[in-house]
Amino acid sequence: MSWSLYTWTFRLRSPLHVGFHKTMHLFRTRPYAPGKLVWGALTAKLAPLFPLSDYLKTGQALEEVFRFSNLYLYTGGDTLYLPRYTEREGLKFGLADKLLTRRDFEKYFFSSMASTAVKPETFTAEEGLLHQVEFINPYLISSRTDADNFTPVYLRGLLWIKKPAETAVFQVIEKDGGIVLSQNDTNSEVNFAELVKRLQIGGERKYGFGLLELQGIPEQILGSDGNEAIRLPGFPGRWRPDKEVVRIGLGQDEPLWGHLLRPEEVPCRGFLEPLVGRNWDMVKGAGQNIKSEGLAWAPGSLLQEARTFEVTPHGTWFADGGTSLKETT
Repeated sequence: MSWSLYTWTFRLRSPLHVGFHKTMHLFRTRPYAPGKLVWGALTAKLAPLFPLSDYLKTGQALEEVFRFSNLYLYTGGDTLYLPRYTEREGLKFGLADKLLTRRDFEKYFFSSMASTAVKPETFTAEEGLLHQVEFINPYLISSRTDADNFTPVYLRGLLWIKKPAETAVFQVIEKDGGIVLSQNDTNSEVNFAELVKRLQIGGERKYGFGLLELQGIPEQILGSDGNEAIRLPGFPGRWRPDKEVVRIGLGQDEPLWGHLLRPEEVPCRGFLEPLVGRNWDMVKGAGQNIKSEGLAWAPGSLLQEARTFEVTPHGTWFADGGTSLKETT
């Protein structure tokens, strides 16, 4: 039983709003999808397929055997639009030699939609209810003057699966070359690739936002031997297979691509932000338990020294006491 690394890519089929913060009447979106959103979407799809439909236990079971990175924007080729802090211009996006300024990045990827509640008696806008939702467009518009030039937008990330493994709800097994989740009590099976073929994440989902379509199947990344630190495809850093936890190593001046909790333990240059999310409440239900994880170094912050990090079930990171994973020479 050990962790295996996969890369997966989703095509964005509808606008995506990932709640960030509010500026006046504008609800801003993050430029990526946190791993916790993927965990939540999988829990919502998997729980009804099993007899008990226990969302809490299903979510806890997924936390035992899956680790998710954030999903970052991708338009093909070798450019993954990871954020990267710069001293003079703040955040930029892309590879080190092909960075977009934040202004250009948002011009190519972001749009917004304004709406308001209307009084039925007068068909006029209700006072104070005008709001505007920013979202990631499912098509990149390379030139605002060229209405016919549309390029699909994708989201790409990393996935770790512990296999074979058994939880209180299901077992993770390999079957016919794929990953299968087998329910413990009934032996009913769910093909993982089929489960994740279509997901819906983020905000404004009742209006059709956040539809993702998996491209192909998750692709396993293998090293030449079990002790080698594997270079992560498209992401800075390396990972060495481990039976217990998922650890990644980054070098000095490499950017973080997950929220790093307990920021006082790791010197970085970049942005700190409070990390707040909605969790399951035993009485009130989904999203009603607002929980703060405290301050975190935001993705894109630059490490001032080489370190290793443990990846949590929801894609956040903790500094690890081990030594940095160096590339095997």
